[in-house]
Amino acid sequence: MSNALPDQAARKTALEVSESFIVQAPAGSGKTELLSLRYLKLLSISRQPEEVLAITFTRKAASEMRDRIIRVLNWCQDCMDGNSAPVDEIQRLRLDIGSAVLAADSKHGWRLLESPGRFRVQTIDSFCFYLAKQLPILSQVGGNPNVTEHIELCFREAISATLGNLNSDTRLADDIATVLGHLDNDVAAIETQLITLLKQRDQWSNYIFALTNAAQPTERYLQSSLEELVAETLLATIALLKEDEAELVELYNFAASNLDKEGQLPLGEFIPLNTLPAANSESLPQWLFLISFLLSKLDPDNRAKGNWLKRAVAKNGFPPANQPDKEYGALCKQLKSRRDELVNKYLPDSELLEALCYVRLLPGPELDRQQWYFLTALCHVLHALNAELLLAFSRFRLVDYTQTGAAASLALGSSEEPTDLALALDNVINHILVDEFQDTSQLQLELLRKLTAGWEPDDGRSLFLVGDAMQSCYGFRNANVGIYLSVKERGIGELSLTPLALSSNFRSQEPVVSWVNDVFSGAFPRHPNISRGAVPYSPAQVIHPKSDGTGVRVKLLHHESDQRQAANLAEAQVVAEQASALQQQFPNDSIAILVRTRPQLQAIVPALRERKLQWRASDIDRLAALPVIEDLLSLVRVVINPGDQLGWLSLLRAPWCGLSSGDLLALAADKTSASIWQAVQHFRGNSQLSQHAREMLDAFRTVMMFTMASRGKRSLRQHIEASWGLLRGINCCRSELELESVARFLNLLDEQEIAGGLSNFFDFQDMVYSSFVPSTDAQESLSGLHLLTMHKSKGLEYDHVLLPSLSRPPRHDDKTLLVWHQRLNTAQESHLFMAGVTETGSEESSLYQLIRYEHKHKQLLESTRLLYIAVTRAKKSATLFANVVRDEDGGLKEPDSGTLLKRIWPQLEGHESVTVSALEDVDAVSKTDVSGISDDIQPTLITRFNQAIEFEPWEQRALEFPAKIEETAASESRSGAQESLQPALKNAASISSTAEENYQQSELPSILGTLVHRVLETYVSAPDRALFLRDLRSLEPHWRLAIRHLDLQHEAEEKAIAFIHASVRRTLETPSLAWIFDDQYLDSECELELSRLQSGQLRNFIIDRTFIDQNDVRWVIDYKTSTPSAGQTIDSFVAEQRENYRSQLDSYRSLFSYMESRPIRTGLLLTAIPALVEMEF
Repeated sequence: MSNALPDQAARKTALEVSESFIVQAPAGSGKTELLSLRYLKLLSISRQPEEVLAITFTRKAASEMRDRIIRVLNWCQDCMDGNSAPVDEIQRLRLDIGSAVLAADSKHGWRLLESPGRFRVQTIDSFCFYLAKQLPILSQVGGNPNVTEHIELCFREAISATLGNLNSDTRLADDIATVLGHLDNDVAAIETQLITLLKQRDQWSNYIFALTNAAQPTERYLQSSLEELVAETLLATIALLKEDEAELVELYNFAASNLDKEGQLPLGEFIPLNTLPAANSESLPQWLFLISFLLSKLDPDNRAKGNWLKRAVAKNGFPPANQPDKEYGALCKQLKSRRDELVNKYLPDSELLEALCYVRLLPGPELDRQQWYFLTALCHVLHALNAELLLAFSRFRLVDYTQTGAAASLALGSSEEPTDLALALDNVINHILVDEFQDTSQLQLELLRKLTAGWEPDDGRSLFLVGDAMQSCYGFRNANVGIYLSVKERGIGELSLTPLALSSNFRSQEPVVSWVNDVFSGAFPRHPNISRGAVPYSPAQVIHPKSDGTGVRVKLLHHESDQRQAANLAEAQVVAEQASALQQQFPNDSIAILVRTRPQLQAIVPALRERKLQWRASDIDRLAALPVIEDLLSLVRVVINPGDQLGWLSLLRAPWCGLSSGDLLALAADKTSASIWQAVQHFRGNSQLSQHAREMLDAFRTVMMFTMASRGKRSLRQHIEASWGLLRGINCCRSELELESVARFLNLLDEQEIAGGLSNFFDFQDMVYSSFVPSTDAQESLSGLHLLTMHKSKGLEYDHVLLPSLSRPPRHDDKTLLVWHQRLNTAQESHLFMAGVTETGSEESSLYQLIRYEHKHKQLLESTRLLYIAVTRAKKSATLFANVVRDEDGGLKEPDSGTLLKRIWPQLEGHESVTVSALEDVDAVSKTDVSGISDDIQPTLITRFNQAIEFEPWEQRALEFPAKIEETAASESRSGAQESLQPALKNAASISSTAEENYQQSELPSILGTLVHRVLETYVSAPDRALFLRDLRSLEPHWRLAIRHLDLQHEAEEKAIAFIHASVRRTLETPSLAWIFDDQYLDSECELELSRLQSGQLRNFIIDRTFIDQNDVRWVIDYKTSTPSAGQTIDSFVAEQRENYRSQLDSYRSLFSYMESRPIRTGLLLTAIPALVEMEF
């Protein structure tokens, strides 16, 4: 076999750094290697490493690419030092490119290996957030918000504010009333629907904005788009039928005249045709009649489904031959025969069948007026809702990734009016590489279009897009594979891209590659379709002919229709048995069980455990499924609301107390207490309690009295963490996994805390329920068996892959308030189709049905791609498992349309890889209870922790003085939930009132310094600085909250607030310092985070203020809020500060000198004087 790869020419061309490309890189084709080599080659010709930007879609991919780049450069350095040498062509290519980069690094003084932060390899989300932060006002993200996926609070706030306009005297009030009335005034249902829409707003917000602000009414725009769809669809259908036009016209006229005579013609009147019906909405009735004698009767529940009509009868317009008029009877027989011959000719033409079925979906020329009225009103409501959401984001200082993408686009302006940021980036970024381009959304495409606006061939700039359209599977996250197809065909803006295709498969052995080519070449669509995301198959070519695996096998288990549950259990046992056999046969190989959805593992996990198999999993088990998390939720409930009876009962049942049902009843029935908490406090007087309860309640009451007395003294997270430690919650954890889960819970609590509490406990509980158990380091170190979803497996590879539950249908899609479909017409222009859900109790409109059909069609195509992804993870073998129902004749029924098995069912018929077994032949069905509870989850049993809590003497003293417990009591364990709280509590026990005061005095300056830093940071980006200073007092509630846990006396608190005011005003009102806060400088940054590799360790730095002035000098300034001691002179104070922070500023200076060659000046901004004190080295 030749050493040259079958796609060697394409790989070589891809490294031509002066040109722009879009590369089709199928599974296992080595795209990360290609991306890394091109990135390095671009570095070698750049003036600064920041000129090259690589964008990925996941942090993992960004980390892997950055690590690969660093490894290549380190290896090249070893080769140049004589410690290593290339052994093949690929390594020689790496050495050539890497050596050129190291030469450029030495020439320009980049110091890349010491400063890996200069490699601009970022996720699309982090890059968008970076852009948005540069222009916080224009981009509408505000100062420095937190990016999170948990923003339902903002959604609900925006919805409430929008619907609150119902009683206003505005046009919006009328529109809201229309929407509410359309849905039977079910506000709860409407809120749920609007939340769903807000999560997908990047798909519709631009269109809604355009429609509500356009001169052309919404109805007219949508109607014209619909008419264009009808016309183009019918023109395409005419092209398919043109060959038989004369025959079809004669059959049409014959059938129509017969039915017209009988008074049964479904048309208004019979007008003979000379040609096929016209391609317009008015001719739709004629088209439907034509189709009625070619296809079987329309299924009202599935209008897109149809089959050829094998036999036409009188009701179709073809009477029987036995007519009184012999000549007419002969004509009937002849034309019926000709119709049958025509249908037989069409039988194998699936493209024509699909086209005719689609025509039956097309809406008529006149849609329901009420539908248009509702749609127009809904557009106006959504426009207002979008505006309210921006206000909610600002209020809560939260944004989601969708908003960061939109904000980044706003920050760049438009191609006609680019912002200063866009112009600055145009001078800095000369080369862009994008990985996984097939999963790009419309927002991300717009971002790329703006970043490359004005780029031309041969101008020294390049765009390199890599992806595999066959692996696009994130439609539910707004990814649109049609974008990939469109860019491949037309480029981005004015920038054309040369298409390249890789075909080598370095991952899978020959039997796997051959099976995938054989099966999926027929399962993928034959022709591309940008609007629907139809992607043709590209075959792979084998690079590793060797095979020690079994290739791909399909195991079908057939059963009766009422044996589905038994079949699912049996399949789980077969899968587990296969995993066990593979581990025994190949102990060093990796094995993955991949499922479409997590619930499909419910029967498999117990079956694996029966066989004592260990596995690692990510995002499989829900956090709240662990008993220790349920215990923590109960603790949070009672701390927030001591009157929560259910919370107390759950807490008392938890292992640290473990009361029986009888004891719980005795406490609840205590008539002398107004609440269960009171009953616990006075438990000694309750004669109905058992001896065990008395022993357990003694220490439990002590801890909870401390907990209640300490409320409001520190953050909620610290408070819960300390209480959990005192209750010996750590003893309830059975594994490192549970300890990591506790840490995850506390982090969520930290994120959601507002003013020492939660805005809504049940929203927080929902968030916990939707979060997943984290992967631990111990899990990651395990080898062997992996459990994950097919989506999560993308980009990974395993020796053996098991794919169960392929005959399980997906979750049924609920009807949404609004459906939309973006379609490209024949001129490649984008048009939007929208339809609203019909009124409660009414049938779906034809337009709504059409768009839902388009969605379903796209989902089916994506399902094929998802299965392709799953199978191509395998290096040696893949086994597919499915249950199939037996039909009445003993054969196999066709799988449901939404199942993964259905996507390859025609290709599997008679395939040698398929084996079929009967359920009766599988005797391994487990008796394990798989009621839906994960096997890792066990009830909260007393056996987990069955001893009464005992305290050390020092702990007992601490509990007697809850006000003396300092913030450090919780922070000692904050770094990890598994750390003991004893050192912190021991320290707290010895705190005297004097020590407490000293502690407050030592911590307070640090907090005040941080608050001053934040104000100065915000001031730099303030649009109206005079207004900012006038409104400074509006920040006081935030400052007071920040020092609340110190429990300061009123006078001390007021002094602290006055200190912040004085420090800020002194500094910002000093004219000689104003230049420091000018945000127009080049590379202007506040609180800039940087990292550097020193002595083999990565060190992190935060720079308070840095910029490059008009003289090309880099300034690095550190804010200090220290004050002179009593009697200290200003000169003495300045000298002291210089000496204290000389080392720190020297480190900053050294850090920047590694990254750039320009002059660097450093200084301390002392707010107490106020003055800028420049450092001298």
